[in-house]
Amino acid sequence: MINKLIFSILFFFLFYAPAWAEFKTASIYSNVEKSVYQIRVINKQTGKKSSIGSGFVVVKNNILATNYHVVSEFVNDPEVFTLEYLSTDGKTGPLELIDFDIVHDLAVVKANKPMGTPLKISYLPEKGANLYSLGNPLDLGFTIIKGTNNGILSKDEDGNILFSGSLNPGMSGGPTLDEQGNIVGINVATSGNNISFLVPAEYLRVVLDRLEKNSFSPVDDRFAHSSKQLRANAKKILNKMLNNKWSATKIGSFIVPAELDKSLRCWDASRTPKKDDLYLSYFTRCSNEDNIYLSSQLDVGSINYEYMWLETDKLSPARFYRRYERVNNSIIGSHATKRDVTNFFCHTDFTKIAGQDFKTTVCRRDYLKYTGLSDMLFTTAMVGKKNKGFIFNLDLTGTDASTSLKLFKHMLENFKWVKK
Repeated sequence: MINKLIFSILFFFLFYAPAWAEFKTASIYSNVEKSVYQIRVINKQTGKKSSIGSGFVVVKNNILATNYHVVSEFVNDPEVFTLEYLSTDGKTGPLELIDFDIVHDLAVVKANKPMGTPLKISYLPEKGANLYSLGNPLDLGFTIIKGTNNGILSKDEDGNILFSGSLNPGMSGGPTLDEQGNIVGINVATSGNNISFLVPAEYLRVVLDRLEKNSFSPVDDRFAHSSKQLRANAKKILNKMLNNKWSATKIGSFIVPAELDKSLRCWDASRTPKKDDLYLSYFTRCSNEDNIYLSSQLDVGSINYEYMWLETDKLSPARFYRRYERVNNSIIGSHATKRDVTNFFCHTDFTKIAGQDFKTTVCRRDYLKYTGLSDMLFTTAMVGKKNKGFIFNLDLTGTDASTSLKLFKHMLENFKWVKK
């Protein structure tokens, strides 16, 4: 009798489990379809959509969540653009932006009428669990995609979820649900080949709690709101780096800091030496990977630093110095223009680092709309050696100036000179 029961169970899972899985997906689709919308940025002059994303009803029947980057055109140019929704049955209407979390790429908008049943926020299930992502890919209509939870990215400062599912443009801002139909993440980006990323729903919960305390009133000054979030985030990240125990690496006659945090990666970019080279050079570059989106032309939050060692036994001091001077240049990794930032103000001085003479330059420029945010460029080059050179560059975009200066000084304090 027991064997017969076991056989029956195995028969069910072998032949009916796929059908059950299809039913689960169809059930989730039908249950939430009327709570998921296309979010559109509309040019006021033409009445045509400029960009699209997805959004979903949450907490109240007229409140929808989406990504910040979906509505960023409107945030930056409210005189040119407006927001509207498109339902699965073809109805449209206006939306009002009421709050956002620019660091975690989230925004909350409000409609002027009930929009459906609010979806509930829950916690991320165990790694390997099935997840269901919903949205409007490529303006082709409402779609559901089944994928797998691969957990929080440990190297990611924001802690995004790695989702094994194929998100497409237009699905940004849509919900990703667990098997009970609860929100566990918000679609945000894809790298193709079934590698996609979700913002954990816990960050959305923070925004919604803030809105509930303010009776869902819209923020007064959007750029002041952004600036406060961006500066706080920059300080948090830099202070974390300052308090970390850093790994070290050797380049030429120096031992220097390597990875300052798990969100940073260092790579060797040295040129392979050849017999007829006039001088040898060694080059290491470190950077983070997760910039914060402000607009289609601008992002902030990058941290990059590089070390370069040069030496020669073939060039005269004068010829070596000319080549050394030629490679001693640093360009900040930002697309900011004069519409976004002031001109750089720089200060140069000579100082001793690890017992060696260096020429150091510190440059700063400030953002015009985002008060308290700056781009910082630090460069320091060893001087006084006839056949050796060492250059260290550090640049940060959209950061807190005083905290980034502390980081630069602390990195220099960890330089050590060692004889070969």
